[in-house]
Amino acid sequence: MRIRLPELRARHRRFLLGLTLGFLASAAVATLTSLGYFSGHQGKALDLYFWIQGRTRAPEIVLVAIDEAAFQRLNERQPIPRDYLAGIVRGLRKSGARVIGMDIDLRRPTSPAEDRALVEAIRGDHVAPVVKARTLQAVLTPDGEVRFRPTRLYDPNLEEASGFADVPKDGDGFFRRIPLVVPLENGELFPSLALALLARLGGEDPATLGRRLAGPDPIELSLPEWDEARGRARGTSLLRFFRDDDWKINFVGPSGSFVTIGSDAIYQVGVSDSPVAQENPLRDRIVLIGATFAESRDAFPTPRGLMYGVEIHANILHSLLTRSQIRPVSWDASLVLQFLVCLGLSALFAVVKPNRALILSLAAAGLLTLGLSVWRDPAGTYWFDVLTPILAIRLSGGLHDALERRRIRRSFHQYVGQEVAERIYGDDPALAGQRRTVSIMFTDLRDFTTLSEGLAPDQVAQQLNEYFPMMVDAVLQHRGVINDFIGDAVMAVYGAPLDNPDHGLDAIRTAFRMLAGLKVLNAAWEVRGLPSLKMGIGIHTGSVFAGNVGAPKRMKYTVVGDAVNVAARLEGLNRDLQTTLLISGETYAAVRNWVEARDCGEFRVKGRSQVIQVYEVLSLVAGAAGQGRKP
Repeated sequence: MRIRLPELRARHRRFLLGLTLGFLASAAVATLTSLGYFSGHQGKALDLYFWIQGRTRAPEIVLVAIDEAAFQRLNERQPIPRDYLAGIVRGLRKSGARVIGMDIDLRRPTSPAEDRALVEAIRGDHVAPVVKARTLQAVLTPDGEVRFRPTRLYDPNLEEASGFADVPKDGDGFFRRIPLVVPLENGELFPSLALALLARLGGEDPATLGRRLAGPDPIELSLPEWDEARGRARGTSLLRFFRDDDWKINFVGPSGSFVTIGSDAIYQVGVSDSPVAQENPLRDRIVLIGATFAESRDAFPTPRGLMYGVEIHANILHSLLTRSQIRPVSWDASLVLQFLVCLGLSALFAVVKPNRALILSLAAAGLLTLGLSVWRDPAGTYWFDVLTPILAIRLSGGLHDALERRRIRRSFHQYVGQEVAERIYGDDPALAGQRRTVSIMFTDLRDFTTLSEGLAPDQVAQQLNEYFPMMVDAVLQHRGVINDFIGDAVMAVYGAPLDNPDHGLDAIRTAFRMLAGLKVLNAAWEVRGLPSLKMGIGIHTGSVFAGNVGAPKRMKYTVVGDAVNVAARLEGLNRDLQTTLLISGETYAAVRNWVEARDCGEFRVKGRSQVIQVYEVLSLVAGAAGQGRKP
């Protein structure tokens, strides 16, 4: 396909504009982000990664949900009865779980017997140790620093193996970040629930973990790792992080992505004397217990949709266990990568339609993101901002297109509607000529010359000034293009320059709209003492050349071919047949299911050796009138 010089220049301008604006915007965002700004923008860019990533399998973690059914069976008691939780813990240990995390509020006591039942069930950490969740209270120290104090649980024996459950939210209210440790008011570091669980899984007791967290910054812990590709444990590896690190959660998918079992089933296992099958979904798994009933109010917005708190902690744990926690690429590496991305995206937007280029660029961003996701070191998965260059280059393409549309409208807006003028450039920037099958409509006023002889010139002009706007509106309403005005006649084209598979039916719809409009005008003219007008319409469907025709300084978009002559002659046959709306056999073949028509026979017209099959259109069938302009 040959690309003409004007189009080549337009693409070159689009490329340079996109590259310049895209890279400048990316560099500015990267710089400001490195200074702590645009954290919300970072979150939105990361959301794109999750959308592309889809759902990931996470078989190493199983959730036990205290759901609506369990809550109803417990007579909607809150706090959750401790003996019920004790039964769940026993059921999990009986099923062979490796470690248990409880994302349950254990601050308030209930009855002494129930409270003791849970404490006794949790004892015996040599089998499936239990890590409890605690909330934090912010404390302002005398030197002005913000530190934290874990809230007390109803029994001090429960506090030893615990981690904080608080997850900070971003400015838009979404939960995206991983807090690993927080400083306590006494200077010690307190682990998150996920980190405490991972340490217990690796055999670290709470005291040992506390000593390791008190070491130098950065902190290095040898913790279990899950081989995501092979779906099995890999042993231990180094997890290295700074005390104030704020990583992004690598969500495995939307709510429901983890294997979830109702708590009632596990409770029954715990209180039953029946043995548990050796092969069951809980054996050798990390299990998190949490509430999913509505009254718990434990659901929060995330990039993957609304998610229960226990699911968020499962995602944090999975991120650490698979070493897939997300951190940005360094500033200098990000600039190099973004320049290369801008280079490729600018070229893409220069040669492909904007919306298609946007889809392709998002797909390319997904591939790039997935490529970076396998570039790992002990610090986790790297990511960088691909959303800024995509949006900036798309914006520059829109700016370029707006300027080009202004130029296009100057030559086309006089005879096409605004919507058509905008879509012309999107479909064919060069407006290069091509063969098309179209429907052509000619209209003419009957005996208008004779009628106008008895009227003053200003009256004639007044009638035409009311008649032509009605005609133009009817054509544009049904995706037609006014090709020419010839005295009081109108030539309209359907199916060019825009593709329109219903061009024949749209032409007939236009004809009926014109006749209805003329009827309204005649009624008004009769009241004002002006003569009524009659119209003849001819429509033919055939192959034409559609494109710019003329000299370099005087170009006109038109259609050329035998079909134009046939349509004009059809309109003239109305005089001989005393009809109003005639169509050719070619048009009738395309619309026969949508019209009531009378076969007028075959006719030979001037300038054509072949005969024409002619039909008079009497009416549109029900449902064929249409609703005007289509998207």
